[in-house]
Amino acid sequence: MDVQLATAQTSRRRKTSFRTKLFKVKGTELIPPLYLWIGLILLAIFTLAPFLYFILSSVSQPVDLLSGHLLPHSPTLDNYVRLFQGEAGSDFIHAIKNSLSAALWTTLITILIGVFAAYALAKIKFPFRTTSLFVILAMQLLPSISIIVPMYIMMREGVTVNIPFTQVVLFRSPPLLDTVAGLVVAYTTFSLPFAIWLMAGFFQTISKELEEAAFVDGSGRLGTLRRIIIPLSAPGIAATAIFTMLSAWDEFLFASAFTQTAVSKTLPVAIREFIGRHSIDWGLMTAGGLIASLPPVIISLFLYRYIVGGLAAGGVKE
Repeated sequence: MDVQLATAQTSRRRKTSFRTKLFKVKGTELIPPLYLWIGLILLAIFTLAPFLYFILSSVSQPVDLLSGHLLPHSPTLDNYVRLFQGEAGSDFIHAIKNSLSAALWTTLITILIGVFAAYALAKIKFPFRTTSLFVILAMQLLPSISIIVPMYIMMREGVTVNIPFTQVVLFRSPPLLDTVAGLVVAYTTFSLPFAIWLMAGFFQTISKELEEAAFVDGSGRLGTLRRIIIPLSAPGIAATAIFTMLSAWDEFLFASAFTQTAVSKTLPVAIREFIGRHSIDWGLMTAGGLIASLPPVIISLFLYRYIVGGLAAGGVKE
């Protein structure tokens, strides 16, 4: 009897301890662990379920897709085979190359110009410095659709740089419509303000004493930027580059307006063309969409700490 009583008491203590762990709220917690785990599980299901169905749809036959089956009855890789075969496959591969080229060149130009602009706005005192930062941010808030018509005309005629109030032309580019270079120009106009704002916030977190020590050692502005500012702000610059590249990779509006042939069409436009006038090839669309989503997913998984760092440290500090 004593053994049974001791066993029952031990069992009750274990149940009480387990229940306490599930519902007890510590001083640093807001909700009990049980509700937290339930919320995390629901969030994971809500977030991952559409992507999982997206993957399953890419290996489904047209009959399964049109009938609305969640799970394919007979999985197949035929959608991926058709995606890379024939003339359509050649155009799709070329679209991948165009997207990669546009994203890389946009990132390179944005970072190269943005580093110097952000350093000037963050470390050099001049009139209306803070106002200039907010004007740059306001440019980022401008809706893309509002300038697509004048930018289309500029792309069609070519970019011309002349001396103000004169007829002296310093530079005239060929027409940029239906070219990857035109897309790079369009993407840079919207990625550059964001990059300047974000990197200026990183540069302002660097101690002035380090710059002053570099000046004492005989280093100029460019030397200080190269030896002090850029190395210490490398995580912020990397985060800005990641955001810029992902934005250029996924962009659709400008790519749809400024490209007309397979020579310059990017991946989002190529996937959109699987929608016909009277039918939609869901198999090719889901397979192409999955391939297009792989680079952003891989970059986010391996470089997430830079992305989080960019969100946490971005901003203006006086």
